[in-house]
Amino acid sequence: MKKHFFLTLFAITALGACVNDTPLSVSKNDSKQSPLSILTEENPDWQHENLRLYPVVASAEVIEANAKIKSLKTLAEGMQLPGFRIMEQKQFGRNAEAWYHGLTVQNKTQDTVLILSGDVVKGGNQDRVIAHHEVILPMSVRNIEVFCVEAGRSSYYNPAAPAAEKEAAAFKGYYNIASPQVRRAVQNTGNQQEVWDAVAKVTKANNAESSTKAYTALDNQSQEKAQRDAYLQHLEGSFTARTDVVGVVAVCGDHVLGIDIFGNPDLFHRQYSALLHGYVAEAAVASPATQISENQVQSAFDKVSRLATPHAKSNEGAGKFAWGGSWVHLFGK
Repeated sequence: MKKHFFLTLFAITALGACVNDTPLSVSKNDSKQSPLSILTEENPDWQHENLRLYPVVASAEVIEANAKIKSLKTLAEGMQLPGFRIMEQKQFGRNAEAWYHGLTVQNKTQDTVLILSGDVVKGGNQDRVIAHHEVILPMSVRNIEVFCVEAGRSSYYNPAAPAAEKEAAAFKGYYNIASPQVRRAVQNTGNQQEVWDAVAKVTKANNAESSTKAYTALDNQSQEKAQRDAYLQHLEGSFTARTDVVGVVAVCGDHVLGIDIFGNPDLFHRQYSALLHGYVAEAAVASPATQISENQVQSAFDKVSRLATPHAKSNEGAGKFAWGGSWVHLFGK
């Protein structure tokens, strides 16, 4: 009887050990899906010449958790609203030595406007690139930090304008998001000369040098602009049919140009055209190179996407902007 009891106990214990060990041998295919992932299959709609875009898709849980950021207006949209404007910052007795580092944003609308580090605005006394991510609340006025991207101009863009208009020095419109080189100079160095150097490098490569050394001179007609337009025409509609795409990993030859991920697909789609303009400004004039491996692309993506976890913070290689309890934008530096 005792022998039978111990044999039964041994069998039960052994069975329990097998059950407890099961999670240790689960394959990757059975593990819980990551809330963010990239699609690596080849698709002609996602590539033009040397620029390949890897879509970033989000789980339904991520999209639902960040649903409220869908209401944010982009800066391009904001500048179309009556009552929203960007102006040269008033000095109010301060030292004017670095006047070009500040602008005033006035929002008299009922909309909340998202401004991204890298957004370029044109007009005022010189074109600028936004230094930091900002959220501009309804019925508010605030100053923001910027860098100059037009080193050769320091007066109002319209010399024939009335004196009152020149005094306000409002910006005439939104341009696009700057190229990755310019964004890195803004985000990683915070040095005006390095921003100017990056602008000069990009415009020279694109045969878009101008008397005022403006980044926006990329719009000047040239063979290089025609090449960039071909990229834009091919890639602008790449992800319109998908409701789960929240970002891209942009790859040019042997390196990752940029990584931009938004917390909501609608917000991504509204930022996509401006982002693409910056990627193309570098890809269209890049030297031929061997294609980067998918493992390297995945590794670069992982460094940025891990910031989607609640308590993760920006680091040297990746940035995170959160607002109202939701992450809004993850980006490579």
